Amino acid sequence: MSKIKFGVTINAAHEMQYQSNYDSIKKIAQECERLGYNSLWAMDHLMWGINNEGSVFEAWTLLSALAEETKSIKLGPLVACNSFRNPTLTAKIGSTFDVISKGRLIFGYGAGWKEEEYEAYGFPFRDPVTRVNRMGEGIPLIKKLWTEDITSFQGDFYEWLI
Repeated sequence: MSKIKFGVTINAAHEMQYQSNYDSIKKIAQECERLGYNSLWAMDHLMWGINNEGSVFEAWTLLSALAEETKSIKLGPLVACNSFRNPTLTAKIGSTFDVISKGRLIFGYGAGWKEEEYEAYGFPFRDPVTRVNRMGEGIPLIKKLWTEDITSFQGDFYEWLI
C-alpha cells in the first residue's frame, strides 16, 4: 500500500475577510514543510471574492518565491488555467520553475471557469466544451515540450514549429 500524501492550498488572496500577505503565506509554507506535508498549491486566479473585489497573488510568481523559502515540499498551481497562458508559455514557465525549485514542480492544469476573470483581463470566455478541448490539446503539447529536445506540434488550436 502506498503512503497517503497530504497537501495544502495556500490562501493567496490578500484583501479578503481572512487577510493574507506574503509574510504569513511564507510562514505557512515553512510550517507545512516542517510538519511533513507533501505539497503546497497556489490557486491560479487573477481575482477572487464573491464580488471579485479581492486581490490575489499571481500563482507562478508566488510559487517561485516560496521555492526559495522552502527546501523539499512540492509546489504547484491549483490549477494552471489553460486560457490565461498559451500552453507553450505554460510549458516554459513550468520548466523554469522546476529548475529553480530543484525538481519540486507538481503540475495541476485546468480549463478555467470564472467568466468575470476572463472579461476583466480581456480573455475570450469560450463555451465549456471548447475550453475543455483546448485544455485537452494543451496537455500533449506541454508534455512534448517537456520531454523532447526538438519538437513540432500542429493541433486544432495550437501549434509549435521550430
